Amino acid sequence: MKCASVLILVVAVLGACSNPKAPNKANFEKAINAWIGENPPCIDVPRSPVRAVGHADPKAFPLYVEPADSPNPMRRATQERALKPFQALADAGLLKAEQVQINIDGGPFATGPATRTVAAYSLTPEGEEALSTRTSRMAGQVPAFCYGAPKVKEIVRFTEPADMMGATISRVEYTYQVKDQPAWTRTPALQAAFPQLVRDSADTLEGRAAVVLTNEGWIHERAAKF
Repeated sequence: MKCASVLILVVAVLGACSNPKAPNKANFEKAINAWIGENPPCIDVPRSPVRAVGHADPKAFPLYVEPADSPNPMRRATQERALKPFQALADAGLLKAEQVQINIDGGPFATGPATRTVAAYSLTPEGEEALSTRTSRMAGQVPAFCYGAPKVKEIVRFTEPADMMGATISRVEYTYQVKDQPAWTRTPALQAAFPQLVRDSADTLEGRAAVVLTNEGWIHERAAKF
């Protein structure tokens, strides 16, 4: 009789572990890994600060940037800030630059387009391989350089599942690591221009997410369609 009770307990425990709807660490880890694994961290490609006539999309390559050559100190400082991320991406081998002449809008009082010598940044083969897109709520699809393979290290804690907006939700705190980062993420100039690269190189990062119960099991909140 005692052996039968133990067997029933073991079967019950195994059943709970294999139930994808059970609110436990294993299911929450799987749900979060599924999302962050398909959505690695990215740094956005800077928009072109110079609009060439006939080149209306500031997200389309080549990206045009003025040289930092203004005699006005404040204007030159603005040019230097605009150049910094492009130069850093070039140092990392993701972009390459060439000097070109383009026509730009001369302003409301100009009689026509003005000619300006600028740096035209385009993708290198390594940049083409790293280029992806991410979805921005404000700007839609944004070109970005994505890197690494995020993976949960530990589910630290989670709340008791509760009904919210017609769904069953649990809030989860976890730690994770971004593995397999490419060499370009360790370029000093790029890390200075994009400090998140330094943060994401840490052995342990902290994350928070809500997970939502579906008919098939738990999923990350951002994968849910309410």
